[in-house]
Amino acid sequence: MNRLIVSSVAAAAALALSIAAAPAQLSPEVSGAASLTLEQRAAIRIVIIERLAGEMQGRLPEGLSEAAAALASLTPEQRTAIRSAITARLGDDVREGLAERLGERLTDRLASEMPAPRAALSSEQRAAALSPEQSAAIRKVINERLAEDMREQLADRLADAAATLAALSPDQRATVLGAVRMRLADEVKDRLGNTLAEEIGQKLADHTVGSGAK
Repeated sequence: MNRLIVSSVAAAAALALSIAAAPAQLSPEVSGAASLTLEQRAAIRIVIIERLAGEMQGRLPEGLSEAAAALASLTPEQRTAIRSAITARLGDDVREGLAERLGERLTDRLASEMPAPRAALSSEQRAAALSPEQSAAIRKVINERLAEDMREQLADRLADAAATLAALSPDQRATVLGAVRMRLADEVKDRLGNTLAEEIGQKLADHTVGSGAK
């Protein structure tokens, strides 16, 4: 009889624990996919798109052109043509919405990989600013994922444009492609990743997201 009572109590306790655990498993605070609020997702997407569009029409063409121009196998005329091809191709990519597509992909990855806001923060605080853990996650995801996406989306098209305009041989095209891929990775990891992470945190904290402030 005592054994039956103990078994019944144990079963009831297990059932109670499973019921108590169910809401926690469904809570958006625990799920990685919901670790960003809607406001944070929108803010991060805008900052990424603004920065990428600016980079693709500003410093990035210059940096990629310098990387290609450093190749000893190219003539001066080819270097000049490659610079023009890279600038024109990146400008076309911006107009065709590449920055928006990259921004969407990166925001989705950030939303799935960033830790949830600390429960001690109010809902307004969670929507307005990033925690240190989230800032660190932003840098990690940008460095690992944005470089990969940009190499996949940009490198081959830039090399094709350069090969056509500068009349590159297959070997020269392969060399230019390698230089462009390497420079894209360096740009993201050495400069763009930190810049984006800082701008995201700053604009969320200052409520200036999408205002055009750089």
